[in-house]
Amino acid sequence: MLTIMIKKDLGSFILDKQWQVNNGEIITLFGPSGSGKSLTLKCIAGLIEPENGFIRLGETYLFNKSKNINLTPQERKVGYVPQQYGLFPHMTVGGNVGYGLVSKSKREKKEIIEALLKKVGLQDKTAMFPWQLSGGEKQRVALLRTLSTSPKVLLLDEPFSAVDATMRQRLREEVKEFLHQFFIPVVLVTHDPSDAEFLSTKVIKY
Repeated sequence: MLTIMIKKDLGSFILDKQWQVNNGEIITLFGPSGSGKSLTLKCIAGLIEPENGFIRLGETYLFNKSKNINLTPQERKVGYVPQQYGLFPHMTVGGNVGYGLVSKSKREKKEIIEALLKKVGLQDKTAMFPWQLSGGEKQRVALLRTLSTSPKVLLLDEPFSAVDATMRQRLREEVKEFLHQFFIPVVLVTHDPSDAEFLSTKVIKY
């Protein structure tokens, strides 16, 4: 379970939010641009520090102002997929998916990459580069790269913003089915009501 109660003064507005999401649930942060949705994800990931409150994953505090706890992004075991996917253009699909598997042997790494790519039907794309993929394929590779390290929570920032309406609906279905294979909390940011309605266990308005 992920529980947050944070406050951050940005001058133009104050981010002051409290909510929680259970393992296996998809919670959507829904609202207009500039309402603090992406900022909340960055606070959870450890990229921005709130001024007050706490962020707790299970029984572990990722951040707690009163206890002076602020784990580094690497210590948090948080999977974060940014809006533009963040794929490395000079790496193949296989290289991107296996990027975080530094502690694995070459054989283990290869097996994990192959198994993950097979889950989403991209096993024949291993040697391709990001520029050779469609928007939907890039998104799936970005998800796999994040999930390959077995994160304890997954953060998705506007995951369907780079695809057209037809592909958007297809990807929603694929992502929802895929994420059910991983029993972790998922936090999704969107300003599209269709995304929120189709994917969410619950919606938090921003």
